[in-house]
Amino acid sequence: MREHYSETLGQYLKRERESRSVSMEELSRGTRISLPFLEALEKDDFQFFPQREFILGFLKGYARYLGLNPEEVLRRYQIQSALEGRKETFRQLSLFPTVPSAAEEIQEPEKEPQKNSLPKVEKRYRRSIIIQLGIVLVALSLSLYIHHLLKEMENHPPSLKNEHIFNPEAEEKSLETPQEGKIIGNRKDKFYYLPGMTGMKGYENMDPIHRVEFDTEQEAIKAGFRQAPQDQKTGRQ
Repeated sequence: MREHYSETLGQYLKRERESRSVSMEELSRGTRISLPFLEALEKDDFQFFPQREFILGFLKGYARYLGLNPEEVLRRYQIQSALEGRKETFRQLSLFPTVPSAAEEIQEPEKEPQKNSLPKVEKRYRRSIIIQLGIVLVALSLSLYIHHLLKEMENHPPSLKNEHIFNPEAEEKSLETPQEGKIIGNRKDKFYYLPGMTGMKGYENMDPIHRVEFDTEQEAIKAGFRQAPQDQKTGRQ
């Protein structure tokens, strides 16, 4: 069932408000609706509201404050919204299909950008070939240089003149190898004595309270001991 109204919803609300001598400020205070929203309702500017639920709630408050029937006001809004939607759909429909003109049909086959794309492809292809050739040349030069170095080493082997150069790793290993017998340390003076010092005063007559034994010199050094001086090795005072 269709209903036709001689005025829009905004015109109807404005007429009812003015017939009751209610100002916009009074309506805003009574409904707690800000003036911009009330003005949008009376101007039928429903696009002003961010959500459709706001429109329905504002219309109900507007109608109740003026003593109007809220259902009647909402019915007017729904009918007006449906008519506006049909009008918008009708505007978007084209009555006649767009036919290209003769000038447009003649200009369509002339597509010059395709001609310009070929040189770009050729330039990229040439650039990739040059890069690949450069990589191959660098790899060949490196392989030739390494081959030359290997030949030089075969013809001129390194000399063994520096065989007796000090090697810290070898010295450390020698310190870690256990000697025959125990290494005796003296807690009092922090000296240690090698097993070859058997028969010496510092090695044989050490006080058991200060005596400590080690398996290697490295253990004694790590414990904070140092090798006894030469005069104590020989037993001379």
